[in-house]
Amino acid sequence: MKKPSKNNLAWQIRQNVLRRKRRVRENRSGRYRVSIKVLKDKLADLDRIGVKATITKGRKVQVYLPEVMNFSSECDITIAYMNLIRQLASKRGKNFPGRLESVNFNGLRKISSSAALVLTAEMSKWDDSCAYCLKPRFEEWSPEIVRKFYELGYFNLFKGGPKESYFENKDFDVSLIKYIKQSTSAESKIRVLKTRLKSDLQSIIGDSIEKWTFLHSGLSEAVTNVTHHAYPQPASFLSRDRNWYLTGAFSSRTNELKVVFYDQGVGIPKSLPKSKMWERAIGYIAELGVDFADRHADSVLLKAAVEMSRTRTDDEDRGKGLQDLLQFIRMYRDGYLSILSRRGLYKFSCENGTEKIKSDRFEYPIEGTLIIWRVQLKG
Repeated sequence: MKKPSKNNLAWQIRQNVLRRKRRVRENRSGRYRVSIKVLKDKLADLDRIGVKATITKGRKVQVYLPEVMNFSSECDITIAYMNLIRQLASKRGKNFPGRLESVNFNGLRKISSSAALVLTAEMSKWDDSCAYCLKPRFEEWSPEIVRKFYELGYFNLFKGGPKESYFENKDFDVSLIKYIKQSTSAESKIRVLKTRLKSDLQSIIGDSIEKWTFLHSGLSEAVTNVTHHAYPQPASFLSRDRNWYLTGAFSSRTNELKVVFYDQGVGIPKSLPKSKMWERAIGYIAELGVDFADRHADSVLLKAAVEMSRTRTDDEDRGKGLQDLLQFIRMYRDGYLSILSRRGLYKFSCENGTEKIKSDRFEYPIEGTLIIWRVQLKG
């Protein structure tokens, strides 16, 4: 057999390299076509329920917010939008083969303070992941939406935003306080932040808040629960993502005070089985007479966690905060406390002194835990 020349060997090596490169390109192209198809299918499914998003260059996606966002009448669609933004913005997400290019606020006309806080939290998380490069284009937003997000402090996340003069000669009856964003590792700052919240709420109400101690206690427990349970160590949360968010709103027309608290953690239904309360929770769920197949449903687990915290506690001070929030509502005889976590809803409401408890299940899971507390102050 004739020995190949050096030129022949070099030619064969080059051909092998070229063949390998072609295979890599073909594999990448195949994976790309598959991921584009998966992305189109997922967006088509969301479009059927009213979530509007389009694919631009490559796998980048533009999301168009709806006219109304809240966690009452538009709950499912609002949660679907929040989840889409988080999945597209997450560089670590493997279940959604796309990347978020922009979120269009132009069609948004009305948003509740709780939905505004959750949306701000998701946009803040996206901004953190892309090295603070986002810039809002608010010129075509509704003036009411610009004002709400301005008061909330949304524009402080970015470079640029409306000036105070933008709101001259515009009358709005709902005032918000700038949202508080805090890492769970900064427990030493909690006391200062709660003092700031009290001062901010009093500034928009224009009067001192009667029985503030009850509200203070409830918020303290919410922060404590987030610090201890929302972001467990084995879970895949980056340190920059272990945050909680808080805001408040007051309507001068209805005399309604609202406080909203949100974290982006694992959620109460997921953390309950790993807590000290789990054994007691199993017994409580059995007493409810729930079918065995439904005993691990998010709504059932959430109701068990809240009801047990409301009635008794392992630690001397745990559970008291929730009772204080409910007591504040009872004193004013008109208000509600809603807790949304994963696919579960727990709502305590009081109307003219008549109390009701509602437990429900959502079609789409809210990532984390959202607490909405509202009370009708005396005129």
